[in-house]
Amino acid sequence: MVSLPQVLASNARIATSLPPDLVAVFAGATTGIGRATLKAFVKYAVAPRIYLFARNTDAAAQVVGECTEINPKCEIEVVKVDLSSMRETEAACEVVLAKEQRVNLLVLSMGEVRADRALSNEGLHLVLATVYYARILIPALLLPLLTHASTHTPLARVLDIAGGTKEGPVDLADLAALRLPMSKIRGQLSSMHTLSLESLAERAPMVSFVHDFPGAVVTPLFEGVPGWAGWMMWVLGMYLRLFQRWVCVPLEECAERQVFLGTSAKYAAGEGDAGGVELADGVERGQATEQVRSCVYSVDWDGEGPGERVLKLLKGLRREGVREVVWEHTNGEFERIRRGKGF
Repeated sequence: MVSLPQVLASNARIATSLPPDLVAVFAGATTGIGRATLKAFVKYAVAPRIYLFARNTDAAAQVVGECTEINPKCEIEVVKVDLSSMRETEAACEVVLAKEQRVNLLVLSMGEVRADRALSNEGLHLVLATVYYARILIPALLLPLLTHASTHTPLARVLDIAGGTKEGPVDLADLAALRLPMSKIRGQLSSMHTLSLESLAERAPMVSFVHDFPGAVVTPLFEGVPGWAGWMMWVLGMYLRLFQRWVCVPLEECAERQVFLGTSAKYAAGEGDAGGVELADGVERGQATEQVRSCVYSVDWDGEGPGERVLKLLKGLRREGVREVVWEHTNGEFERIRRGKGF
């Protein structure tokens, strides 16, 4: 386990170990873990330039105000976008591509909870649209800027706050999760995240990719969910609030850990010099999901990687060609939407 003092010690060195004017993109940072992580990041970074992808511009403006109070030298541009739409997501990325030559840090935390299998107007499962598809589309589109950052600065990283270390079996007949039982969605989605990040890492071995599970954290995610899922989330939220001292990761600690995951050399790329902040005392280099030149890390809330079960499962999925099938499916959906075809 990476202890909280080790996390804080590493984060405190961001200002001296990383250059000023870091460019970061935060998608899903107007509430919850994403918001707390953005505020923690601006606390440490020197004059960062940040793009905040957000649907709710009023909430985004509030976040910007809080961040500029913490660090008056930070520069934040709000890019209005509905991240459940791949067309809008691509347009938001075009804003960054038009203005920047590099992106040092990409933080993905958007998502929603719902029990139905409603589809977006682009034909995607509404939950997966933000929780999976947009989280792969954004780094895919911004990969040239991440790669450029890896050759000119000491940081080039993608942080995907989702289900690291929770990977499970993949149903190749239902990658879109239109029929998959709810009990199996988390394992399949977590595997799809990790395998797709591995596909991206093959194309950019000097960029590192961290897929992490933040732990049980009490956030507004538990509020406003319709239907029976709302009742279940209310019960879960009440349980976590009652016992959060023993079972939850405090939001502030979670945010500090996300900044650590996004900047520490524990999760350095497989090639190049974009390692991040040098390792804190007692912290060892992390174990990638696959021992190749590219680097993807599947990480639990405590900063450490998965157990043997998950590593064996991922190895088996690769051996069976599942990674290639997942990548083909994901890009096939993007191409279908670009062509304007229905479902």
